Amino acid sequence: MDLSYIYLFFDGMTVLAGILLVVTGFLSGAEMLKWWGSAYFIGAAGLGAFIAGRFGAHWLAHGLAPGLLLMAYGMMWLGARRLAGRSSPMLLALLPGLAWWAIGATLPFAAKPWLYLVAQTPLTLLMIALLLVEVVRIPAPAAARYPLAAALVVHGVFIVVRAADLLQHGTPAALRLWLVISAGEGIIFVFCDALCASHLVRMLRERLLDSAAHTDFLTGVLNRRGFTIQAERRLRATSCMLLVLDIDGFKRINDTLGHAEGDRLLRELGRICMESVRAGDVVGRLGGDEFAILIDGGTGETASSIATRIRQAFAQTLTAHGLEVGVSIGIDGAKPGNTLDDLLRQADMRLYRAKGSAPRVRKLVLGAG
Repeated sequence: MDLSYIYLFFDGMTVLAGILLVVTGFLSGAEMLKWWGSAYFIGAAGLGAFIAGRFGAHWLAHGLAPGLLLMAYGMMWLGARRLAGRSSPMLLALLPGLAWWAIGATLPFAAKPWLYLVAQTPLTLLMIALLLVEVVRIPAPAAARYPLAAALVVHGVFIVVRAADLLQHGTPAALRLWLVISAGEGIIFVFCDALCASHLVRMLRERLLDSAAHTDFLTGVLNRRGFTIQAERRLRATSCMLLVLDIDGFKRINDTLGHAEGDRLLRELGRICMESVRAGDVVGRLGGDEFAILIDGGTGETASSIATRIRQAFAQTLTAHGLEVGVSIGIDGAKPGNTLDDLLRQADMRLYRAKGSAPRVRKLVLGAG
């Protein structure tokens, strides 16, 4: 079969995959898939240039086509960065292709056209490596990232093997064979890549939705459901301390200063709690102005230290805003056989004892757990 027909089929499959990605991207609102689909369209244009170049336009096949394919990798890289919450100018995505257009026109390989494929290899591998780094950095489960990463690695290995063989056995026959194999590998890669990218986006969206379902929208800490799930998991694995805290006179603040001021205090307390705990501790808002912190594997001294930091930071923040508002904290330690409900009940009792303290007494009551 003529090589042009093989690449026409390859080109058509690439366009089809690009359409599927772009449509899926618009329907789901996934920006990465739009960039990925656009990259496929650019790649298809490169394949079209390669086909046209086989009819005598040398620079189309060995200059324009590789440059467009490198730009396609760049667009995929840009899409992966967008999915990870990072952005870069589009010019960066186009630079490798522009560089090839500048370099490719000067390479004296007309008598040995397979050397063009070899010369493209370093730039292609650079783009695959950059893309791989971005894919691995996407904040998604490993099961979502690794299939796409594996597809990129296999694609990169194929390109290395092709370049090595052409360097060793460079002949027109070897070039034709590798072009046929490259078309087959390219079709497989395009669809594997598209499926893996779609899978990655879907799993990331599911994770974000799950996170939203367990996060308090006002303060950014876990909501009661999310806190309960994580706290019960930690309680089964290790000994823990629990802090339950709320803002003194919060209802009065809402009534006199308004709910906007009350919401600001809640956000401040949530932020301070998150900044005061250690990695692995669990912070949640149970409802109203009541927060809970599970100290993972901590002691009474650890819990007391964290509670003191929270009280002091909260007092300093509010004093700076002209408010004199305190926070009361009850602490209890998990005992053998305790459930989370048991721990919450004991910590709540100590919280109420703290609220009964004299104003000048430190608002913290520690259990003997």
